[in-house]
Amino acid sequence: MDALIDFLLNNYIWFLIIALILIFALIGYLVDASTINDRKIKNEVKPISEVEEEVQEVHPSVMAYTNEDFDDPLMK
Repeated sequence: MDALIDFLLNNYIWFLIIALILIFALIGYLVDASTINDRKIKNEVKPISEVEEEVQEVHPSVMAYTNEDFDDPLMK
């Protein structure tokens, strides 16, 4: 019994370090376990409401260069 107590007294710093690592690991596990439900709720697919397409006006300079006569030489 004295040998065990002497061993613990000589190496108590290692037991403290290991205990701290295990405590931090337990805290991390508990935090992850509690946030899994939050992640599931956030990752649920929600339908997007139908959005009507807005007709956007095209600038006249863009219209001048987007006709078939302009694109025809490029295709040949």
